[in-house]
Amino acid sequence: MAFKRIYISFLLAFFVQLSFAQKQQGRPAPKEANVPEGIHYEVKHYREGAHPRASELSIAYKDDGKRNKPVVVFIHGGGWANGDNDQVVWQMFKVAQQGFVGVGISYRLISEAAFPTCIYDVKEAIRYLKTLQSEIPIDTERIGVWGYSAGAHLALMIGLTPEDAFKSDAYSEYDSAVKALMVVAAPTDFVTRVQTEGDMRIFSKSQNKDKKFQEEVAPLSYIHKEQLPIYMLHGTADGLVKPYHYQNFEQQCKKEGVSNFKLFEFEDGGHMFLFKRQKEVLPVFKEFLKSI
Repeated sequence: MAFKRIYISFLLAFFVQLSFAQKQQGRPAPKEANVPEGIHYEVKHYREGAHPRASELSIAYKDDGKRNKPVVVFIHGGGWANGDNDQVVWQMFKVAQQGFVGVGISYRLISEAAFPTCIYDVKEAIRYLKTLQSEIPIDTERIGVWGYSAGAHLALMIGLTPEDAFKSDAYSEYDSAVKALMVVAAPTDFVTRVQTEGDMRIFSKSQNKDKKFQEEVAPLSYIHKEQLPIYMLHGTADGLVKPYHYQNFEQQCKKEGVSNFKLFEFEDGGHMFLFKRQKEVLPVFKEFLKSI
C-alpha cells in the first residue's frame, strides 16, 4: 500500500509539472526542488556548451551508505520542443525512497539544436552516468529507462540502436547499454507519421522528404530478436501519438520473434491516460522495476 501511495503521488506531481511545461514555449524557468528528508540530491552536467540546462543530469538516492543501487533514468516529454528535466524530479525522489538511484536527464530541444541532436544527447548522458560509478552508489549493469511521449522515443533509441549509432565523441570508453525500458505513448514510426499526417514540425523540409532519414530516427527500424525487455504502454484513443505507432511496433516484434516485449493497451485512453489510470499502470511499473 505504501508503494502504491508513493507511486500515485509522484504521478500526480508529474502531471502538474507536465501541464505547466506544455503551456511554455521551449524550456520553462528552473524550479527549485523540494528534496525529501534523507535523500541526497545533486545536479551535474554531462556536456559543456551554450545551453547548460540542456545538459543537466539530476541524481537522487537515499543517503543510507548502501552501494550498487539499481538505477531508474527518467526522460521528460514535450514533443522534443518543450519541457524540462524539472518535470521528472519528483519521480526520481519517489524511486530513491524505494532504494533506487533516480536520475533525470535533459537534452537539447529543437529550439536549441536541430533534431536528431537530442538522440545523441541522451545516449551521451547514459555514458556519462556510468563514469560516476565511483562517486555515487550506482550499479551500471542495472539501469532502467522510463520515458513518456518524446521521452519514450528517446528511451527506445537508447535501448535499441547500435552502440555506434548517434554517438558523440564524449565518454567513448563507456557504452550506453541499459537493462530495460518502460515507455509510455511512444512515437515509433515516422515514415507512417509523415505519409498519413503530413510534415512533422520537428523535422526540416529536407528531413520531411527523406524516407531514409525518417527510418534512421525511428525505433521501429531497430527491433531485433535479442533486444532488451520493453514495457510499452499506450492509449487506444491517443490522438497525438496515434495507435499505429504501437501497433506497428508490436507487429514488427512478432515478425522478429521478440520474446521480451510486452504491450499494454489502455482502452479509450488518450495521450494523457497515464495520469487517469494509475491503478492499471502501477502493476506494470512494479514489474519494470523488478526487471532492472
